Amino acid sequence: MLNGNRRIASYVLAGILLLYCFEHFFLLKEITSQQYTLHTITEIKVLCRNERQGRRAVLAAFARLKELEEKFNYFSPASELSRLNKEAHAREMPLSDDMFGILTLALEGSALSDGAFDITATPITRLYGFGTDIRRAPDSARLQTAQKQVGWQNIRLDPQKQTIRLLNKNTLLDLGGIAKGYAVDEAVEVLRRHGIKQGLVNSGGNIYALGRNRGKPWRIGIRNPRADTPAALSARETALQTLELSDAACATSGDYEQYFMDGNKRYAHIFNPRTGQPANQENNLASVTVIAATAARADLLSTACFVMGEEKSASLPEKKFFYYAEE
Repeated sequence: MLNGNRRIASYVLAGILLLYCFEHFFLLKEITSQQYTLHTITEIKVLCRNERQGRRAVLAAFARLKELEEKFNYFSPASELSRLNKEAHAREMPLSDDMFGILTLALEGSALSDGAFDITATPITRLYGFGTDIRRAPDSARLQTAQKQVGWQNIRLDPQKQTIRLLNKNTLLDLGGIAKGYAVDEAVEVLRRHGIKQGLVNSGGNIYALGRNRGKPWRIGIRNPRADTPAALSARETALQTLELSDAACATSGDYEQYFMDGNKRYAHIFNPRTGQPANQENNLASVTVIAATAARADLLSTACFVMGEEKSASLPEKKFFYYAEE
């Protein structure tokens, strides 16, 4: 009789397990949507049992991304960032919660990387023509002038009053190296508040994997930075490596999307704030991928590591993947 009871209990347990798997893996609906936000294509994918709930969550997440885009947009005269760039040299200015939050994270990233990540490097990037219609390598005199305008220490935040003051009249802030990561984290929080436990947010390669994908980690491919070359295409090497993520983020910085060629030199859009030189030329890196607890941290650290190089980045605890350009 005892063996019979055990057998019945095992059947019941197996039935419950099968029902759980059926409900949580096979009955889940996948909802995917794409929008152009933060100057890139952003994709949000959620798995849920209630389709209406999932669609509401995705719409709310995109609304949050749009709200952040309006605050962080360097090129919009109406954005909060543009107002800071115009007025914070002359007076102390109050900050929204989002702006104070992202600036705090940015300055922490600058301190952690000894200035390799610096949101004031805008004069250098513009001098090379990024963000303009004409891209070119500048002469040394103009580069030295631009470098004098750069320095994250020129940003003074007051945590008590939640204000900012720019100490150099020529300092300009550009959140391009962290805004997408910060926004991805905020979108994920919106999904969580709407009851979503499994999903993926990808804004231009800044990715957060929420929960698991039908019981398995989300699989993310690291793009081959030379995927469009004949050698890579013939070998079908569009991805160099596949990451498995669950409740974690990753971001990639590379020399293959925003760049121009001058002779046989590749000028990528990430610069060493101290030297004013393209980071890819200094360390021969083609791309760096960082896995971190948040998308904002992964975003800023991928930029910092691209500037620092593999050896100097070794002290950072995050997992990193370095890929070098051809000699």
